[in-house]
Amino acid sequence: MPRSQVLGYPVDVITFDDALQAIQSQWQGHNAKNMQVVTINAEMIMQAQEDKNLDHVIREADLIVPDGAGVVMALKMDGVTCARMPGIELAQKALACAASKNEPVALLGGRPEVMEKLLEVLPQKHPGLKIVFQHHGFIQAGTEEEIVNQICQSQAKLLLVAMGVPRQEFFIKEWRDKFPKDLVVMGVGGSFDVWTGFVKRAPESYQKLNLEWLYRLKSEPWRFSRMASTLPKFALQVIFKRMFGKA
Repeated sequence: MPRSQVLGYPVDVITFDDALQAIQSQWQGHNAKNMQVVTINAEMIMQAQEDKNLDHVIREADLIVPDGAGVVMALKMDGVTCARMPGIELAQKALACAASKNEPVALLGGRPEVMEKLLEVLPQKHPGLKIVFQHHGFIQAGTEEEIVNQICQSQAKLLLVAMGVPRQEFFIKEWRDKFPKDLVVMGVGGSFDVWTGFVKRAPESYQKLNLEWLYRLKSEPWRFSRMASTLPKFALQVIFKRMFGKA
């Protein structure tokens, strides 16, 4: 699949259909190892520049989709046409695909009350969805391996991990070698909260203008300091690279 770069980090320039085709191919056992899906945005790239572990996770991922508007704009400045692919939407489409193909699904992360609600709403949203494993994100010390063993024994083909960046990426990295080769693993951040109604996603008008980040900032002002320290830095690096050929 076509792969480009943003500030030296790989990004796959694909459509939702392409991504779902790759996921289904994984379920059919066409690859030698399991698949990790990373949804990359400007904040993650800035974090990865300061964190070698996160840097490694991104570079080793099998499918890296442009979740953030900043990433899409950076690609556009390099002459690469690419539509934004929000991770929350890709995850929903993957769930719908799993339900239609009768492929088992595992869910990990979120608060206990969120997981309880999730088990109610997802089968309603995707009739026939086969959830074979679920566990909230409050994992007791020393029990991670037991949980991973349960995931493997469940024979799930799709594992959604909602622990936030970078915790979910580090969890996947630590245990990836134990997962079966036909498993697709994807970090989905706060998607469980949105799907269950505990958190509202930005209205469609914001989504169309690629301004979900602004809505989140208005809804969660505590994000300001983090965004203020990463987004301008990202933009400046992209502009500098465009002008001078290096970040």
